[in-house]
Amino acid sequence: MTVKATRRTMLAGAAALALAPLAARAADPIANAKITPLGGMVTGKQKKGPWRIGFSNGFSGNSWRAMCLAALKQEAAAHKAQIADLIIVDGQGDITKQVNDIEGLINQQVDAILCIPNSGSAVANVLRDATKEGIVTVPFNLPVDGEAWTTYAGTDPTNKGMALGQWLAKALGGKGKIVGLGGLPGNSYTAACWAGTKEAFKGTDIEVLAMKDAFWEEDRAKVVMADLIAAYPQIDGIWCDGAQDATGACKALLAANRPLVPVTGDDYNGLLKLYAADKASQPKFDFGLMSEPTWESVIALRAALTLLGGGSVAKRQIIQPGFITPANYRQYIKADMPDGVFVDTNLDDATLKRIFG
Repeated sequence: MTVKATRRTMLAGAAALALAPLAARAADPIANAKITPLGGMVTGKQKKGPWRIGFSNGFSGNSWRAMCLAALKQEAAAHKAQIADLIIVDGQGDITKQVNDIEGLINQQVDAILCIPNSGSAVANVLRDATKEGIVTVPFNLPVDGEAWTTYAGTDPTNKGMALGQWLAKALGGKGKIVGLGGLPGNSYTAACWAGTKEAFKGTDIEVLAMKDAFWEEDRAKVVMADLIAAYPQIDGIWCDGAQDATGACKALLAANRPLVPVTGDDYNGLLKLYAADKASQPKFDFGLMSEPTWESVIALRAALTLLGGGSVAKRQIIQPGFITPANYRQYIKADMPDGVFVDTNLDDATLKRIFG
C-alpha cells in the first residue's frame, strides 16, 4: 500500500463537522451520504480474485450489530463474483478472543480483514501484523490506535462527542448535574466521544456525577441507571453515546417516578418511540441524537474490494452523521417497527422485519 498526499488530522473541531440531514438520504442513505476523506489516498496492490474476506466483529450483543451484519451480508451477496468467502468471527465482547480471532483469520490467509474492535489499542498490533502480511485491513465504526492498518471508515467520535456535549450544555442552560453511560468497558469509541464532550463542557457549570459502562444494551443500562438514581437524588441530564443506553436510562427514571430529562445518543428507534409516548407528560424531556449508520459495514467492504482490485481509497473515510432532535424526529421514527431498529439504515422494512421477527 502507498499513501499519497499530506496527512490531515481526523480530529477537526466540532464546528467543522457538517451534519448531514437524514431526510436527504432516506431513499438511499449510502448514495447520499456525506463522507469526508482524510489522511491522503491509499492505493491497493491488485490481487487475483475471487477474494476471501474476514470480518472480526468485536461482539454481537445488540441490534445495531445485527443490522450492521445484515447490511454486510447483503452487500457481499451483491459481489458474488468478487467474493469467494465471507468469514465472520465474533469476539463476544472479549478483547483476548478478538485478537485470537484476527490471528486465526491471518492463518486462514484471507485477503482482507474488516474489524470492529473491542479495544482500539488491543487490536492495533495484530492488525499491523496482518497488514505486513499483505492483507488489506479495514477497521470501521470504532477507531484503532495508530495507523498500521490500511483504511478506516466511520464517524469521528471525538467530534460527535463535542457536538453532543455542546447540545446537552445548551439544553441544561450551562449548569446542572449529569450522569454518563457508555458502551463496552475500554472501547475506543466511548473514550473518544467522552473526551470530546468533556472539552465541550469546559467553561460550564455542569457537574458529572458518574460515568458508567452500560454495554450499549437497553436492559443493562436500565439496571445501571437504577443504581445511579438510588445514589443521586438530583440528575438533570444524561449523556450517552448510544441511545440504547439513553432509552434504558429513561425507562429507569420512569420506573422510579423521576422526571425525564435531556439525553443524548444516536438514532435508536426506541428512544424516538419513547419520546412520542411520553413527551406530553414530561415537559423536561429533550434529546439530541447523532446517527451511527449501520451501513458503515458496507463502506468498509467496498473499500476492501476497491483496494484488492488495485484501486484507491482515502486513509480515513469519515461519515458525517445526521442530527435528530424533537424538531425533526417525526421524519425518522419508525412507529410500526421494534425499538431496536436504528433509523439511519440502508435495509428495507422487509429485511428489518426478518431481523427483528
